[in-house]
Amino acid sequence: MKCISKILLASIGFALAGAAGADSHEGPSFRPLEIYACNFLDGKDADDLTRVIARWNAWMDANDAPEYAAFLLTPIFHSAEITFDIAWVGLNPDGATMGAGTELWLSKGGEIRAEFEKVVDCNVHTNFALLDIKQPAEEGDGAGPVSFTDCTVKEGREIDEAIDAIRGWTEHEAEHGIDAAHWAMFPAFGESSEADYDFKWVSAYPDYPAFGKYYDHFGTGGGWKVARDTYQRVMDCDSDRLYNGQRVRGPAE
Repeated sequence: MKCISKILLASIGFALAGAAGADSHEGPSFRPLEIYACNFLDGKDADDLTRVIARWNAWMDANDAPEYAAFLLTPIFHSAEITFDIAWVGLNPDGATMGAGTELWLSKGGEIRAEFEKVVDCNVHTNFALLDIKQPAEEGDGAGPVSFTDCTVKEGREIDEAIDAIRGWTEHEAEHGIDAAHWAMFPAFGESSEADYDFKWVSAYPDYPAFGKYYDHFGTGGGWKVARDTYQRVMDCDSDRLYNGQRVRGPAE
């Protein structure tokens, strides 16, 4: 309930403030996003999962499944707190599509679901409300480095201030030729009762050289000073975790 309340507060805050560049009567648009945290069963690996995904894609097509984009995330830079081998990230364009897709999966997906369960054990399944902050500059293949950090708004500040500050940072990146996309993920269902953050800030890069350019600019290039004067004034974020992203279904956007 605490997490759901944060989404409602965020929605109200954006509705009152107005999304950047939007009509004052329009609130923000959230998209449903789900994450499965999974470990490979003994004797199974990524090749086994790839074969099941191919059968799942065929099943989705044969059943005229509602629009759904899916990605695999493999941990690259992380602490011992990350205990899963791979994460499955699924995205719907809206709640109605998510509901239709969930009904199809629960009513007809038993057979293909059993195939996944022979390869991976996914004991965590969470749902988030995704807010677009900056879309990728160009259409890509959905592969590349993706970072996640948990952020908490400072006392006396509001979530809409934090999102506006991130937008300020993205403008700075664009001015210095850094190609990165950014989103905010607000916890909705299934998050741990011990979780203590307001939203996850997600950043994606088209490739590792682009991530390296960001790395150099933030440190040697003095980007940390801009970060201090923009988003770090209004929120605190923990250490980023970096994953390798791979799109397995859905449009590039």
